[in-house]
Amino acid sequence: MASQTDLRIFSLQFFKELGATIRDTDKYLEITNVPQKFQKFYGKNEPYHIVFDKFLAASGTELVTSESYLLKMMRAYLDNTGDSVILRLQYPLQVDSLIRSNLSLRNCTISKATATLVQRYLFKFTFQTTYRYLNEEERLVTDVFVSDGEIVNPDLSLFKISEMGNKEIEIPELREYYNTAKNSIRENISPKTNIIAAQLEGSLSQEISRINAHSEQQVKEIDEQLTRAKARESSDRAVKIRQVDLTALEKQKLQFIQERDFFIQNEQKKHALSLNIKLLTTTIMLYPAYSLEVFFRSDAATRLVILSFDPLSQKIVLPLCDFCKQTLSEVILCNGNHIVCRQCGAQCEDCGKISCEFCLKQRCSVTKRRICRQCGAVCMRCKAFKNKRFMATDSAGRQLVCRNCS
Repeated sequence: MASQTDLRIFSLQFFKELGATIRDTDKYLEITNVPQKFQKFYGKNEPYHIVFDKFLAASGTELVTSESYLLKMMRAYLDNTGDSVILRLQYPLQVDSLIRSNLSLRNCTISKATATLVQRYLFKFTFQTTYRYLNEEERLVTDVFVSDGEIVNPDLSLFKISEMGNKEIEIPELREYYNTAKNSIRENISPKTNIIAAQLEGSLSQEISRINAHSEQQVKEIDEQLTRAKARESSDRAVKIRQVDLTALEKQKLQFIQERDFFIQNEQKKHALSLNIKLLTTTIMLYPAYSLEVFFRSDAATRLVILSFDPLSQKIVLPLCDFCKQTLSEVILCNGNHIVCRQCGAQCEDCGKISCEFCLKQRCSVTKRRICRQCGAVCMRCKAFKNKRFMATDSAGRQLVCRNCS
């Protein structure tokens, strides 16, 4: 017999799957926005006021029990549905906010950021698991989400959901994704199945012990009667009577043994667990993933970085340091247009701005300081690398030459 808790869970899952609105009051569940298809199937218009305790039943409410008409209609509706639904998920992307919440900008700003949308698929397989045992039936409705062949647990409240209508979408991997979902269901229900199986095994063991004890007592009584019959006097008349008694007793003993075996087999059938997993609906959801083009700008440099963001998993692929290739949690823009981490960044010994080891390889031949490309230049005549303070343009105003060569 299904408990009130089981019936409540089943009903909530059922109407939630229909997309209905559920409001839990102190006295009942109020169900509204029920699809017309179910209202016609049930034969009664919404709203539905549902209770699970007979003491709370009142005028205008519907009591859900193991034998109630509403429960039978919910189960029948599930048995007769197997539709495919196509939905579109829309995500309110704020590019700047997304980047700033995932990256710290140390010495630069975002000058421009754009997002390119790529549609991806999310599949929701809704299964009904039916347990049958001891003349009882228990049903469980479960949703399994699959994306890129993996089981996921998305937060759909982050998306705006709209129907796309009936459209033909060819997805070759759909059967494979279905198998992944069904295997997941088997794993998820395994603890519950094991609990029920253990309970049935214990109950069956008790029943078999009871049947065996009763049968053993019957057989023992027959054996005692056989012993007494065999001990009678050996007169001709007594022999004939004894043979009749022995034959009847042996037949009765065999009957008791056969009845015992029949009763045990009957209990084994009653205690057998029947498990059925049925696909009710397949929901195909198109959801957006994004490729982000972000321009970071400092006083001396601008750098384009390509990022990607999957709103389903809420994961963003962050940029890598140009040198050590470690994922960055902050952006440090070298004035040579490199993006570096703290370990790979360094300060120019002249201007103090952040550069990188590659851009700070050269030293001023005059001051011997490591300076960046913005602060230094190569003399076009002597080819020495010097601080621009020691440089000037030639007479044509085209090339930099050091003061020694000017």
